[in-house]
Amino acid sequence: MLCSICVNFDVRKLLLETEAQQPKSFNDPSAPDTLECLRPPIPYFFEQHPNLLSLRSSAHQCHLCRCIWYSYARNAHPSELTDEALREITNARQIFIGTLAWDVTLNGLPHVAVIQDGGRGAIRTLASFEVCALRGDEPHDHQNLLARSIHSNSGSEECLRLAARLLRRCINEHKSCSSQYPVSSELPTRVIDTHGETPRLVDGNGGHGTFAALSYCWGGDTDFTLTRATEQLFRKGRPLDQFPATLRDAINITKALGIRYIWIDALCIIQDSKQDWEQESSRMREVYTGAAVTIAAACSQKTSEGIFRERPATTHPTCWLDWRDGTEPTPKVFLRHGFELWDERMRQSVLNTRGWVLQETLLAPRTLWFGHQQLCFECPKGSVDEAGRTIRIVDQYRSKEFIQELRERPLPSWKKRLLPLLHGLRLPLAIVVPWLSLSNIIHAKNLFTIRHRAIVWVPFTLQGCFKPPANSLGLSHFNLWLRIIENYSSRELTKPADALPALSGLAREFHRATGDTYVAGLWKMDIVQGLSWSRSPLRRKLPNGYVQEEPTLPETYLAPSWSWASILGRTVICTADTQFDSVKRFAEVIDISIELATHDPFGAVQGGSITLRAPFLKLDTQDVLTPPRPSSQHAKLLSRIYKVIDCQISSEYRQKHRGYAGQQFAIMQLMRWRRAFNGIEQVCFLLLESVEGGDSWRRIECLKLTTRETGGASANMIESLAILAEIGHAVRKHIVKII
Repeated sequence: MLCSICVNFDVRKLLLETEAQQPKSFNDPSAPDTLECLRPPIPYFFEQHPNLLSLRSSAHQCHLCRCIWYSYARNAHPSELTDEALREITNARQIFIGTLAWDVTLNGLPHVAVIQDGGRGAIRTLASFEVCALRGDEPHDHQNLLARSIHSNSGSEECLRLAARLLRRCINEHKSCSSQYPVSSELPTRVIDTHGETPRLVDGNGGHGTFAALSYCWGGDTDFTLTRATEQLFRKGRPLDQFPATLRDAINITKALGIRYIWIDALCIIQDSKQDWEQESSRMREVYTGAAVTIAAACSQKTSEGIFRERPATTHPTCWLDWRDGTEPTPKVFLRHGFELWDERMRQSVLNTRGWVLQETLLAPRTLWFGHQQLCFECPKGSVDEAGRTIRIVDQYRSKEFIQELRERPLPSWKKRLLPLLHGLRLPLAIVVPWLSLSNIIHAKNLFTIRHRAIVWVPFTLQGCFKPPANSLGLSHFNLWLRIIENYSSRELTKPADALPALSGLAREFHRATGDTYVAGLWKMDIVQGLSWSRSPLRRKLPNGYVQEEPTLPETYLAPSWSWASILGRTVICTADTQFDSVKRFAEVIDISIELATHDPFGAVQGGSITLRAPFLKLDTQDVLTPPRPSSQHAKLLSRIYKVIDCQISSEYRQKHRGYAGQQFAIMQLMRWRRAFNGIEQVCFLLLESVEGGDSWRRIECLKLTTRETGGASANMIESLAILAEIGHAVRKHIVKII
């Protein structure tokens, strides 16, 4: 039932007008150059209720008003829903139904938006919806603008048939996917043969075939693994009902996809053999790249929970609308709430917090996600979910499109030889220059457009260039690596020592594309910028709601102190993270040495050092945790170090410091960095401590002094400039070995 206002709303007409909108071009200065297919919004298509009070009153009888009010109220604070609050200026303004801006290349379906005029040209979104048709009962026209209803169970025949159809579509219709990722590839060392009633372990023996791989959480609740003692049992075959639920469901999915073999790490790597684990973990790249599809059990925290889920009927208000296409009886469509459009539980699942899974996701040419709410298929062409919504993956850290580009377009051999030479001469490898665009001026319709589009910034780079949407400059290989590390480092690992092994497959891909030398999570050619990393500490939430840093110390050696992998923590961020930033390197690399823990050059390490020639200053203190005396030499610098180490509770210092009598501390000037366009500038130093029994040093913190800011000089910037003036004549070039 609809109220006297909403009964006049024509959702079909709205979507057709949205589809007919001309994409924004350079004549709209607000449209980024790389989003030229962006269709503008139609925010004022339908005039609904005059204010929120009127909407709330109508919600008792009108299904559409109830949906809008529910969507708004669930995200509002209770104090914002009182009569007094709803009479305030913004809440008392007219409500409209229309659409948001829509780029068909990024999101295949337009969204209906309910908005209020926020004043001064701004709009306030109260709710958003997707228009859906009941599966099997779709209208006859413009079905491309409608999503579909989802299946009641992710393990149903209908849902598994859909999964198989999505996989076949990629294999048969995506030429770039099928040419680079053939369905048949070399089998892993061991796979599970799903043929028959008793799946069994078989050897790959270098043969070729089609196989799937499984990405899942072990959960620590199973001893159903391959060991020396159980190997013969698995080779003879074990009844499917003996398999833990997640592994059993994965085998059933594999069969439904028409694939015979599946690779599951717990069953294909001998778990009590260190040698086998090291050998097989170094082949992760080949396994996940070679798999026709990777099945991701995103809704399972442990192997006993299974992959399949019932999808209960929604408890949220539902609104059915007429699809006014002139046929009788009039077809019906319904609105799906914006908060149901993406399976947030899948994105925030335990699986997506695991370190190993990022590599498994990126290396896999195709991933089939099984979430609580929906099934989703992902390949380099983008993502399509169970409702039929297609999305281009824009998150740089998880873009299969970028990994495909990495494989398709490695740097040519002449560039691999030239770049290190130019880098050694300290010449910029990427620049942006202002360019007068006569084409934009000629085609511009007004002076406002000329003002914003007459001068364009043109990038020139000798490195790789990966262009995310709305980023006209693009990322180099090293920038993309840092984006991946930033996300990877925020994830969890059961064994901290896996920090480098869980990235080894991706490291191999980058090495193949760039030819650069990999050194404990960093790259030799980009090492000076790489050394500027900082890492946020591990934290836990207390019962009283406060957050406290976890006093965690590594139990084993992880990596050299200059590598981000040397400490436990969360997100890793480097100072210079785009190839177009201006970087002046003060440090010169003399030598880098890595002692591998296994035969894998991209895996775990058990030692390493870097020798640099750089501006260096020994500090007049033997304890950086003691407040400096005003009369101390370089008191301003020591005061800043004390604040960083003590007041900010440096996690890096606490994990690395190894004190002894007569210990010395020093700083080494690494580089000066200025961000492109916005003018922010920092000077980066490494804080070092001497190592007992030798002439080596250990990194214990990264110190960054801001020397330029936008919006005027802050107290921090003034203090930083004073520190640089204080030490300016004291630093001297010195050869320093850091372990």
